[in-house]
Amino acid sequence: MSFNLRIFQVCVLFAILAAAGVVNAQDDNMPPPPPVSSNGSGTGSIVGRIVLPSGHPVNGRVRITLSTLEIPGMTTYTDNNGGFGFRSLREGNYVLEVAADYKLYEPISEQVRVNRGMQVVMMINLKEKNSSITKTAGDVVTAGEVDPRVPSDAKKEYDRATTLVREGNTAQAIAHFKRALEIYSGYLMARNDLGVQYLKLKQLDAAAEQFEAAIEINPRVFNPRLNLGIVRVEQKKFMDAIDQLTHALSIDSAQPAAHLYFGIASLETDELPAAERELSKALSMGQAEYSIVHFYLAELNTKKGDRDAAIRELKTYLEASPNGEKAAQSRALLEELRREHN
Repeated sequence: MSFNLRIFQVCVLFAILAAAGVVNAQDDNMPPPPPVSSNGSGTGSIVGRIVLPSGHPVNGRVRITLSTLEIPGMTTYTDNNGGFGFRSLREGNYVLEVAADYKLYEPISEQVRVNRGMQVVMMINLKEKNSSITKTAGDVVTAGEVDPRVPSDAKKEYDRATTLVREGNTAQAIAHFKRALEIYSGYLMARNDLGVQYLKLKQLDAAAEQFEAAIEINPRVFNPRLNLGIVRVEQKKFMDAIDQLTHALSIDSAQPAAHLYFGIASLETDELPAAERELSKALSMGQAEYSIVHFYLAELNTKKGDRDAAIRELKTYLEASPNGEKAAQSRALLEELRREHN
């Protein structure tokens, strides 16, 4: 089944198939965990990050519960970058449960072993409900729809690849997605998900190639259209991005991610009325999950010459996401606007 595409906090729906995964190695880019729950009786710890199906950090608070047979449950919430942590844990086996928006995501349950003095580092991908990115209507086909023509050997390679994605092993996942496609080149889900892995690695040309191939297989699929639009935004090919996102919205107009990137591309091409319309739709649909929209609305108001409105939007974004992807840029712009006023 989205975003540096590190508008990444935003996309509740990045048209990607993914699931929960554990990485037992320190991630240098992982933000410090928020204040954590603790039972005060051990030396182990669990820290991690909850990410969207695309691999990009969530923007909003997600409930995390950790329990054992003896302990009914310790609960904490992610910070605005998806970070979480539990410290002072006894050695033993734990169950970690993730409860994101039940309307959008499957509940996740992971078994974790904590050894004495060990820090377990986890990266958990949210998985969209029904393993699909869009509702089926008429001749619209979702990337999660089963293709009966997929050979069993290709399916095995795909399943192995998705397991490796959950484990955070992107390189091996790519190899298995490729093997699946060698067996069956028309494997739409494998094309899309391979493109997603390239997207995570910022290999934008390779990602675009896979999304384009998926669209050739079936042009009425939402996921690759949205993902290709995101790639084009990242490549600063904004007119092509608008074209792809227009197609995506013709398939499913209820997805805030498509409106967000349509708004960003319109903003970059100085189509300000369209940008304001699409960004407002993304914010209305995504609500707290899409606080990043306030940053782009601030840029829009700056272009319109409405300094006061721009300042309000920047303050709103920083209040919602003080450590967000655009936080530093927002503070710099806010300071610049204040200096101009003085």
